[in-house]
Amino acid sequence: MQNKYVLKIGQSGDLVRILQELLDLRPDGVFGNKTKLAVVNFQKQNKLTSDGIVGPMTWMELEYNPLELEADTDLTTGATWIQQYPLPEGEYVSQKTHKEWIFLHHTAGRHNPKSVIDQWSRDQRGRVGTHYVIGGIASNLDISNLEEDDSKWDGKILQAIKDEHWGYHLGAVKSSKMHKGSISIEICSAGYLTKKDGKFYTWYGAEVHETQVCRLDAEYKGYRYYHKYSNAQIESTKALLLLLSDKHGIDINKGIKEMLILSSKEYDRQSVSYLDCGNANVFDYRDDLSCGKTKGILTHGQVRKDKSDVFPQRELMSMLINL
Repeated sequence: MQNKYVLKIGQSGDLVRILQELLDLRPDGVFGNKTKLAVVNFQKQNKLTSDGIVGPMTWMELEYNPLELEADTDLTTGATWIQQYPLPEGEYVSQKTHKEWIFLHHTAGRHNPKSVIDQWSRDQRGRVGTHYVIGGIASNLDISNLEEDDSKWDGKILQAIKDEHWGYHLGAVKSSKMHKGSISIEICSAGYLTKKDGKFYTWYGAEVHETQVCRLDAEYKGYRYYHKYSNAQIESTKALLLLLSDKHGIDINKGIKEMLILSSKEYDRQSVSYLDCGNANVFDYRDDLSCGKTKGILTHGQVRKDKSDVFPQRELMSMLINL
């Protein structure tokens, strides 16, 4: 898989030409053996992995952001749909690390992404947080009858931690490398729901409107009902996954997408209606995933037995399998 902002031998174009200029080479725009040798030497001098591949860590040492190649002052270009809302210093780990995973979470809380990040900055748990938070709609609202202000946060992406840094976001997994080696995305959702007297409630006792209830065909992590991810949240997640894949060279065909594709070829009477977008049991915990043996896109629930984020909502599964 070729990534837009990760360069290696055999590629060509304007970004290769810029790389060659930064390395004081003749800028012919072709990443050949001479360019690779110069990259390897530069990486060795700067104590980077000397593999001849130019990813985010090498770009940072070159003091160049490849996204700037296509950016200008026109606000319709570039990733201007991502709003910066950084955690204070000391609330994340400022160490720069190479990224190999993207993890999907949900907040198990309310819909405002600023409030989520503000809570992380105030709590006493240490350097805990995700890179991105995607806002939603207040769970008590009827999504078929929303006023304009009701959806102001729906699908909005806030960045709390710069990609090159990291925060603790997985808890007790079997590979601590996944904390520092991953990009983390948090979707605002109340998570699992309980039903009582025909009404649905969050774990913290708030009532959820029936139009925002996802009813699974089978229980996931002990629950049948969940607070639905909105269409805007799923679209924003897709856009973010594609951007991060290009930027960091993370193969989004690996991980959960590959598992969904493989599972779609299996016949399962309980989830036959889901087979066009994979089998929901892909979201279950797996010991090998918790050990960090599979790279790409994963969910929190796949690496923790006690976590149910994210859950197998059909629309989310369809987005992931069609990335």
